[in-house]
Order: sequence, then C-alpha cells, then structure tokens
Amino acid sequence: METRSLDLSQYRCPMSLLLAKRASKSLAKNEMLRIKVIDKGSLTDMMSYFEQYLFDIQLEHTDTCSLLTIKKK
Repeated sequence: METRSLDLSQYRCPMSLLLAKRASKSLAKNEMLRIKVIDKGSLTDMMSYFEQYLFDIQLEHTDTCSLLTIKKK
C-alpha cells in the first residue's frame, strides 16, 4: 500500500493539527500518512493526538523538518 504525504511546513498549530486530523480520518486500515512539520508545538500536539487514538507512529528528524509517519491500525 502506498504512503500518502502531507506537507504542513507552512502551517502552525492549531491549523496544522486540524489538517493532520482530517487527513488521518480518511486513512484505510494499515494505510500510512507521512506528515512534514517544522513547528515543534505542532509536532508535539500531533504526537499526543495520534498516540491517544492508537496510531502506529514513526518520527524522523532532518536538518530542516520533522517527518511524522502514522499508520492506522
């Protein structure tokens, strides 16, 4: 199954969290979404949200952004 991408590098919370939530709701079981984030507050809020709703989460950091990959269980 293909991994979808969502670039939220232009957004800050709460808009980035809202857009990530909307995108995650359309995921099918075992489908993955990779979210690009540069705002630390947004990343923290997204991690909390996706942990609460039992998504599998992987986090990678680059020099310019964080890449949060979620998988719907």
